[in-house]
Amino acid sequence: MSSIKLLSFPLLIFSEIVRSMGFVEILELSQASRRMLNFINLARISVEPINIVNGSADKITIYDESCTERKILIEFLKTPQPVVGQMKVNNIRIDVCSKDATQQIINCNSHQFGYGLVHILTHMDKIFYRMEYAIGIELSTLNSMRGILCHSVFRKCDYMQIRGRKETLSNEDCEYLLEKTQPTTGISIFSKLSSDFDYKKVSRFLRDSNIQTLFQILHFSRLRVVNLGKMPLEDLKALDSEFAILGNHQFTETDINEFLHQWIEGNNRKLRCFQLDGFKVAPDWDILLKEIVHTDWNPRERERYYKSKYTEEVETIDCENGRDFRNKNGQLATVVHHSEFLDFLVCSDRIPE
Repeated sequence: MSSIKLLSFPLLIFSEIVRSMGFVEILELSQASRRMLNFINLARISVEPINIVNGSADKITIYDESCTERKILIEFLKTPQPVVGQMKVNNIRIDVCSKDATQQIINCNSHQFGYGLVHILTHMDKIFYRMEYAIGIELSTLNSMRGILCHSVFRKCDYMQIRGRKETLSNEDCEYLLEKTQPTTGISIFSKLSSDFDYKKVSRFLRDSNIQTLFQILHFSRLRVVNLGKMPLEDLKALDSEFAILGNHQFTETDINEFLHQWIEGNNRKLRCFQLDGFKVAPDWDILLKEIVHTDWNPRERERYYKSKYTEEVETIDCENGRDFRNKNGQLATVVHHSEFLDFLVCSDRIPE
């Protein structure tokens, strides 16, 4: 019985067959020939952002839409392992230590991470439709990563994490990372910040040859800074994010009161959820809500539980002990204290009668 050649099928049928495969199988199939790679590209296989991390672990991971089920993991092992095969991507060969098609895992040796990362991502860019990355960079590895991050493939970044809680992020290094990865949605900073760190420092993004974009950290849709330090109040008032999680700050109830008054006047229009940690006890509400007309949380105005989605994680915040107030446009907000956090939550819709 003669075998059926996959490329003999019409594109529509070919696309359905390929989409039903596991990601390891798709990756292997794409290495068969340039013609096969071109057909897979025409199948327009979409994926969620590809997660890339380096440091204690060097991994490339793709999850499903809910970010709960792993589709493929390519890990560069720190402990060298015997080579059992090779993976040909972007016209180069990467040694493979082990492969598990059932678990969708490919293991390579870590010394090839810098060499292989660009080639694997460039090859994946030919396979998947509208591919984007979520990148986690360990700050201690930045010097060794500089030559790698210069590749244009990293400009498809959607979200970036700067890691290394014992490291200090300078203005220069932050600007370099923003320029090379050009994240479009958000940034999380887990490292310390230099004493002169400038949240308003402008970076110039060049997404294509005709458009130059000026960007500040305060304008990311998603912003998380674990060690806020001595962030000026004026920078906080310039916050233009939808979701912001800020920690280890020096703001007082008086500062927050000034921020809330600014929101009431119609500023910070994009803001939906703003969280400050560092409030081990409930704030002085008389100071925090000074000269703000407010009421206790009203179940007829908004639901008790607020769902906040920073990236893929959803946090449920209980508003029962919160205080409600409105801005001059009638938009409802609740400020509530729980655990060590003070949350400012903007309600988009009123509960229907």
